Amino acid sequence: MNILIVTQVYHPDTSSVSQHMTDLAENLALRSHSVEVISSRYGYDSDNFYPKKTQNKGVLINRVLHSNYDKKYFFFRALNFLSFNFSLLINLMIRRRSVDIVIGTTVPPFSALIGVIFAKIQKVPFYFWVMDLQPELSISSGLLKEKSISAYFFRFLGDLIIRNSSKLISLDKFMTEHLKQRGALSSNIHEIPVWPVSKDSYDGNRSSNPFRVKNKYGDKIVIMYSGNHAYVHPLKTLLEAAKTLKSDPRFLFSFIGGGVRKKEVTEYKLKYQLENIVQHEYQPRNSFHISIAAADLQVVILGEGQVGFTHPNKIYGSMFLGKPILYIGPELSHISEILRNLKKNILVRHGDVDDLVSYLINFAELSNDEISLIGKKNLEHAKIFFSPDRLLNKMIKIIEKP
Repeated sequence: MNILIVTQVYHPDTSSVSQHMTDLAENLALRSHSVEVISSRYGYDSDNFYPKKTQNKGVLINRVLHSNYDKKYFFFRALNFLSFNFSLLINLMIRRRSVDIVIGTTVPPFSALIGVIFAKIQKVPFYFWVMDLQPELSISSGLLKEKSISAYFFRFLGDLIIRNSSKLISLDKFMTEHLKQRGALSSNIHEIPVWPVSKDSYDGNRSSNPFRVKNKYGDKIVIMYSGNHAYVHPLKTLLEAAKTLKSDPRFLFSFIGGGVRKKEVTEYKLKYQLENIVQHEYQPRNSFHISIAAADLQVVILGEGQVGFTHPNKIYGSMFLGKPILYIGPELSHISEILRNLKKNILVRHGDVDDLVSYLINFAELSNDEISLIGKKNLEHAKIFFSPDRLLNKMIKIIEKP
């Protein structure tokens, strides 16, 4: 089949959506499908500028130019998204291509609408990989007012995409219910969580972990938040816990990655002179497993009121690397359901700083063997339910099935 994928982010970009879309495209190419990706020439959270046309592992990658303003301001983020969608539309309308299936996702918001329009013109199906739901996610994050004209308009556009998608890939049961409420047919929805992006593991000693050694973590209990510091991942509870524990030399809070909230971490650290907070840039995919394994606790955050609208997936990679999890978010979510039967992981609500501090102090009292056992149980669970090969093959079968 001739498969066209439209996505703002793609290899070598390090964002989660990029890595998952890259996995999908490359594995489709391995199965002798002709795969073309239309993406952005700019790195999503970097200064990278990519070539207009390349080929990688059997996938043809065409990239378009668009505005690339500072994403920390909502207006400029929206302008970047709109200009990418416009460039995408022009590219699709001008260049002739033979297509059997069009696949789109939610980065940037509503780019899938361009894919739907093109698929309609070509009289081929459009498959929608739903990474988040808009405008609900923006409303719950405080970026849009629920009753605003913009919210109604964006909901209208989102409904058009959902109702005109031949197949929808939902990430969890909560998202599935929202899709049904917005007009998706149950028969068109396929529920598949995203897979861990790194298949590598770290089997070395904790104290000799290269990332841990390089950054002089020593024997501290490292609580790590790794990934996109996005609006939808409120960091306040974690930062306040770091402030409360600033005089306890056992703890180190490590923040890896970028995004609009990265500045918030930097400013908080400076304001309260928190030497127990360190910050690092995104780590390359080929060493991702080493940086994650350097932590004693991996932090997963889901914003209040965002269940089913977004799907933090770093829990899967962290569990696959045998790490205990610290979850900050709503009591009922896809994350809490995973951790419910996995004892001694930490689950707290946003704002419960005292509880979090108490849990962390108790965690620090555990022996290395006890901490390793928590991670081992997480790994065993992940191997059964979140195997990358199994989930990826399941998705490919859905795409290949008429």
